Amino acid sequence: MEQDDEIRRRVADDRFAALVRALEQEDPRFVRRVSAPTRGRLSAGGLMVFGGLVATVVLGALPLVLGLHLGVPALVVIGAVGCVALPVGVPILLGTVLRRMRPLLR
Repeated sequence: MEQDDEIRRRVADDRFAALVRALEQEDPRFVRRVSAPTRGRLSAGGLMVFGGLVATVVLGALPLVLGLHLGVPALVVIGAVGCVALPVGVPILLGTVLRRMRPLLR
């Protein structure tokens, strides 16, 4: 079973290399924007979720907790807005940036 997976992976890698070679002949600049898929690397969706989570904790939950604990209304407002806006805004922003940097990263 494991050998079958390895053979499928090699066939897919060969197909990918052939596709990139064909695209390189059409547009040499294209190849610089595309890298071969590697195992263990986060996909664009994974990066978007991770970025949203980190931004929400750092710029949302942390100021909210500190503001409530210290009684600073400005931190409470910043934290509340961060907790509401960042989980939606950061993945959209990261998705836009990733599409421009690596158009075929999925």
